[in-house]
Amino acid sequence: MSGIYGIYRYDGAPVDSQWLDRMRVAMAFYGPHGGACKIDGPVGLGHLLLEVNPEDAFEKQPMRGDHGLLVSAARLDNRDALLEAFLIPSAEAPQTSDGHLVSLAFDRWGEDLCPQLEGDWTLAAWDARTRRLLLAKDALGNATMYYHEGKGFFAFATSLKALLALPGVVKEPDRMRLAQVLVGWQQDGELTSYKGFRRILWAHAMTVAADGQTRSWRYWSPESHEPLAYRRDEDYVEAFLEHYERAVESCLRTRKPISVELSGGRDSGSVVALAAPLLAQQGRGLTAYTSVPLLPPDGASGLWFGNEWDQAHATATMAGANVRHLPIDASEYGMIQSIESSIACHGGPGHASVNSYWLEAIMKATAENGSGVLLSGQMGNATVSWEGNGYALLALLQGQPAAALRLFLHSEPNLWLTVRRQIIRPLLRPPLNALRRLRTAPSSNYREYSALNPNMAAELALDSRMRAAGWDASFEYSPLEDGHPYLFAPMNCIACGIGAESAARYALCSLDPTANLALTEFLLRVPDNQFRNRGQSSWLYQRAFRDRLPAPVVNGDRKGLQAADAGYRILRELPAFRDGLQSLDSLPTAREMLDMPLLHRCLDDLVARVDRQSTANAGLILLRGLGVGLFLRRCAQS
Repeated sequence: MSGIYGIYRYDGAPVDSQWLDRMRVAMAFYGPHGGACKIDGPVGLGHLLLEVNPEDAFEKQPMRGDHGLLVSAARLDNRDALLEAFLIPSAEAPQTSDGHLVSLAFDRWGEDLCPQLEGDWTLAAWDARTRRLLLAKDALGNATMYYHEGKGFFAFATSLKALLALPGVVKEPDRMRLAQVLVGWQQDGELTSYKGFRRILWAHAMTVAADGQTRSWRYWSPESHEPLAYRRDEDYVEAFLEHYERAVESCLRTRKPISVELSGGRDSGSVVALAAPLLAQQGRGLTAYTSVPLLPPDGASGLWFGNEWDQAHATATMAGANVRHLPIDASEYGMIQSIESSIACHGGPGHASVNSYWLEAIMKATAENGSGVLLSGQMGNATVSWEGNGYALLALLQGQPAAALRLFLHSEPNLWLTVRRQIIRPLLRPPLNALRRLRTAPSSNYREYSALNPNMAAELALDSRMRAAGWDASFEYSPLEDGHPYLFAPMNCIACGIGAESAARYALCSLDPTANLALTEFLLRVPDNQFRNRGQSSWLYQRAFRDRLPAPVVNGDRKGLQAADAGYRILRELPAFRDGLQSLDSLPTAREMLDMPLLHRCLDDLVARVDRQSTANAGLILLRGLGVGLFLRRCAQS
C-alpha cells in the first residue's frame, strides 16, 4: 500500500517543511511511484504512492475537499458501492482513485465516515472549520498508523521510522512493551517499543483538537451481530462461498502479476483454491511460494509436520494448471540478520522472530518476479476456518436456543463425548479455572516460555497487570466465553500491519482476503452449530472446500510447523549467536530486561540436541529474547 505522514502544530507555530522532508525520506520505500505534500496553516500532510490497481495512476494526494486537506492510503473493497453513492458516471469510474472516494466520503459524512469504508485503509483528514485533525484505520485490514505527541505538535505516519526521524524526539525503550513481546501478551496493542510512540488500533479513530486534546473511539465491533437463520445447512455453505469469492476477487484488481504465501494448511490453501480459477478466467496465472526446510525439520513431531511442501503442492495442483508453485528454502538468509532487518523495518522486536527469515525470502522472491500483490490467509483462523466454540450452554446463554439444541444433539460423535464436552466441561471448567487463577500467579506460566527477567516482571507489576486485564498466561479459556469476538480484539491488530510494512519495503501490496469485512461480518452471524458437527470442527469450511482442496488439507488432520528447521539454522550460525549473547551480557539494559542465563541455556540445549522441545524454546525464548536484546543494543548505540 501507499504511505501517509503529517504534522499538526496545535501550538500555532507554522509547519516546518524540513520536518516533513525528514519524514518522507525516512519512509521513502512506501513511494516508488512518487508522492507529494501540502501545508495548510498548522497542518502538513504527505503522501507516498505505490501504484497497484489501475485507478492508482490517477491518485493525486493530498486532496483538498469541502472541509480541508485529506490524505489516505486506501484499497477499498466496497469501491463500487461508493461510486454509486457519489453518482460517479461509469465512464469516469476507471479514473476515480480510491483516495478520491475517501475524500468524498469525508465531505459527506465527516468524522462518521469510517463505517462507510471497507477494505485496507488509513487516513488523516483536516477540518479547517473545527480545526480538528482526524486519524483513522480500517476495521480489519493491513493498514498501519503510528503517532507521537511532542511539545506543541502531533505527528503521524504509516511508518514508525518517519516519526523517529523528527528532530529532538527522545528514543527511549518502552519496557512494558518489550515485556509484552517476551511473554506473548499484546495487552491493548497500542504500545510500540519506544515510549511516547503509539499505534492507532484497528477499527479505531481519533481526533486532535486545537488545544492538543485527543479523543479516541472504536467505530466497529465484532459483538452483537444478529444471528442468521437459514432454512437449510447448504444455504450457509453457498452464502459463505459467495462472500469469500467476492473477497478474493476484490484483491485481484491489479494488472500486475499476483503471488501468494501458500502453506500446507487450510487458510492460504482456500485463498489459492478460489483465486486460481478467477485468474484463469482472465488468462492469468498465480505464483505460489511455500517455505520449505533447508535443514532437518526436527522441531516438528506428532500431529505436526515440518515440511509443508507435499501438502501445499497437492493444493496448488488441485487449484489449477495456472498455478506455478515454487519452494523457498531461504538458504541465503541468516536468523540474526533477518531479526535485525525486521527491527529496522518495524522499529522494534516482534513475537514471531523465528519466522522472519522465510517471510523476508518470500517477499524478495515475489518482488523479483514482478508481482504487485502478495496474498495471504493470515486472518483465516478467525474467519474462514473458524473452528466454532462448540458449546450448547454458551449458545443458550447467548439467546440461541435452536443452535444450542443442535449443538447438544449433533456436535459430538457419541453419547459419552456429548456428556463430557456439553455437560461436564462447561460446568466444571469455569470454576476450576477461576480457582487456578486465584492460586497461581501468571508468572508461573509465562516463565516456562519467556526470557523476561523475573526482577523486571516484578518491577513492572506484570502479574497484577495481567490479572487486572483478565489475561490467562496459561491460555486456558472458559467454555462459557465466546472466543470468536476475542480474535478481533484490538490487541490482536499488530501482526496485520507488520505484514503491510514488510511488503512496502519490496514495493508490494500485502492483501488478505480472509480479513475482508463483509465476509467477517457474515461469519460472525453464522450460528455456532454450523461450525461444529459430529466431532468435526470448522464444519462450514470442510463442506465448502471438500471438492476444492485435498482431503488432508480440508480435514486438518495434521498441521504444518513453519521454521521447523530453526534449531539447525541457529547452529549454523552458532559463533554469531554466542557472540551476540556475550555482547548482551555486557549491556546493562539487556541484563535488566532479560534472563541472560536462560538464553544461554536455551542455546546450550540446542547444541546438545535438536528436538521438538529445544526448537520450541529457541523460538519462544531464545529468538524473542535475542530480538529484544538487539533492539536494546541499537537504542544504546543511537
